[in-house]
Parts: sequence; C-alpha cells; structure tokens
Amino acid sequence: MSKSETAVFLDNFYSALRMLGGNPGGSVLELRQGAGAFSTGLPFAGENYAIFDTSPAPEELCGVLDLYEKRDLPFIALQLPILQEELASELERRRIFRRATYLAMSIRNFPAKTDKDPLVKKVCTDREAERWAEAAWTGFEGELPVPRAYAVFSRYLFRCPANSLFFLEREGHPLCSALLHSTEKSSGLYYFATIPSARRQGLAARFMDSLREYASRYSGEMVLLATEMGAKMYKSYGFRELMEVPIFSASDEI
Repeated sequence: MSKSETAVFLDNFYSALRMLGGNPGGSVLELRQGAGAFSTGLPFAGENYAIFDTSPAPEELCGVLDLYEKRDLPFIALQLPILQEELASELERRRIFRRATYLAMSIRNFPAKTDKDPLVKKVCTDREAERWAEAAWTGFEGELPVPRAYAVFSRYLFRCPANSLFFLEREGHPLCSALLHSTEKSSGLYYFATIPSARRQGLAARFMDSLREYASRYSGEMVLLATEMGAKMYKSYGFRELMEVPIFSASDEI
C-alpha cells in the first residue's frame, strides 16, 4: 500500500458519500473534508455514514451522532485513514460497538475494448434504473418487490452526473448490479452484487471485467470498500488490500 493509492481511495469514497447524502430525504453534515454525517435517509445502517478524521472535537462527534438520533436512523461509524483508540472508546461508551472490519481495495483497470459484453447494460433510462434497483436489492438478498423508496433512490443515483449504473442481464432477468462513481482522480465501485441464484457461475467475474474496461476512461485503478464477505470474492478476483477499516454500529445488522 502506498500513500498515493490510499489517497485515490479516500478521494473517491468522500466524493461518493457526498453524492449519497444528496438523495432526496437524505442529509449531509460535512464538518470538513473527511468528517461528518452522510445519510441517504434509507432505513439501513449501510446506507448512512458517520465519518471521523484523525482529531474530531467532542462537539463534532456529538453533532454527527445527534443527527442520526434525531432522525432515528441506523448508521455505521468509521474513522479514516487510521482508527484512534480514543474514538473507539467513546463510541463504545455510547453503545456503538465494533461490528466488522471492511477492507479498502484496489485493482488496475483494463484498456477499453471496442466489442462490449452483450449481457452488460449501462443504465440510460429511469426504467433501466428500476431494473438496476431490482438487481441490487435482490443481490443484497432483499425480497421482491423492491421497496418504492429504493426504486426512487436508484433513479436519483442514475441522474447524478458522476455515476454510471450497470447491470448484467440474462434472458430478461437482471442478475448483477454495479455503480461506478468517478472523480477527476479516481473511479470507485459501489453496489456490486449478484443475486443468490446466479452466484458461482462466473457472472460476477465476467461483469467485473466489463466494469474495469469502462472505469479505465477515468482512472488507471478502480477502488472499493469491501465488506468481510465481499472481500473474499474480491481477493480471489485479484483486488489488493489498501487498508483495514474498522466499522462501528449500534446495530448488528450492517
């Protein structure tokens, strides 16, 4: 891991958080670069973030946590680039415990090809955004039908200029989802998922190949933040670890 690689990840992750907080019904309390609350407003811990930098003041920590308490939203809390023991102790004092360790990861992109995979679709309409939502929702093991709030959220994601949404479709069924969020310096992968019935068929790797080709328009590397379960798959595909990211939450469902 180099400082430049970590900087690329942080650049993309912070940009993506600001984008997520712009969702109608969401909110952003940005104290400064890399610190604040970034909420989609959706009632899932993994869609709402409390981010702290290396030296949060007590009143800043209270302000961020109070935002979620007032809105009664579950959230995850993390400190970047390095977890300080003082923050961990304060969060645990508030019964916000360490639940997992995610991994920031990176991989080199492929040169773009002229021939495209016929199964991979780039979202270009609201209707396609809803198909993307179906793949993402069921890929993270949600039950159909897709909640209306999540379908509305998918249309917001589609309309954000820095985002490109993709899904892999076979025989009319959306099976995999992904969102590429791009900045001037980076390309990041989010909402990468495959529905349970389509796993272990090589589709995720096939889909990833296409995403790396597309991401090469923006950056030589693609970055992501992997859950503990996802990290195993990403490592087997070829992603390398940049840093560990301890995840805290009041909920054990993250």
